[in-house]
Amino acid sequence: MPAEPATATPPDTVLRIARRGGLCRFSTINPVDAALPRAGNRFDVVGGGVLYAGTSPDACYAETLSRFRPTPVIRELLKENDPGFMVVGGVPQDWRLQRVMGELALVDPLPFLDVEHPTTHAHLSDVLAPELVALGYKAGIDISDVCNQDRRLSRAIADYAFTATEPDGTSTYSGIRYMSRISSQWECWAIFEGTQVEIKDERGLQLNDAALESVANMWDLRIF
Repeated sequence: MPAEPATATPPDTVLRIARRGGLCRFSTINPVDAALPRAGNRFDVVGGGVLYAGTSPDACYAETLSRFRPTPVIRELLKENDPGFMVVGGVPQDWRLQRVMGELALVDPLPFLDVEHPTTHAHLSDVLAPELVALGYKAGIDISDVCNQDRRLSRAIADYAFTATEPDGTSTYSGIRYMSRISSQWECWAIFEGTQVEIKDERGLQLNDAALESVANMWDLRIF
């Protein structure tokens, strides 16, 4: 018998940055994109929706702003042209004005599969053995696999959790608990469609938000 996977309970409320009007808009993916290693989002599932949230504002800002980070190639090119120039990435004002930070409550959620725990890795290495072989993985799953950039693997894990059921046919999980690839200190939640979500609060993104400033300074970003 495979090891029993670890589970986690989300806090009373979680946070999410989304476009205005889209706080409860679940991410979806089609079968073609789901087969690609870099397409879609990390825990998207074919045939269902996933809502991505974080426990802290820092986690939410980092996850949503990561695409604006100046790449090493750009940094090196600019250094060659002007060694004294410190590259600063620009985040358009429109990006900030079109988005809100929302506080969401999950109503009577089921457990979340904790993909950070080693017993979960042992369980998944057993139940997903055919998928792992097909994807070219020769060893059991560990942290390095869970947080790598091959989204075929993370989506195989998500599909397993999304379709898992109890003997009476009810769903086993409300989603997946994971840590951000950017920092192991930032806790994130992939919430499966079917979980009841209520908006408790929402606010615009302010330039003087301490968490926003912290993430922007970390990456030399200029927020407009």
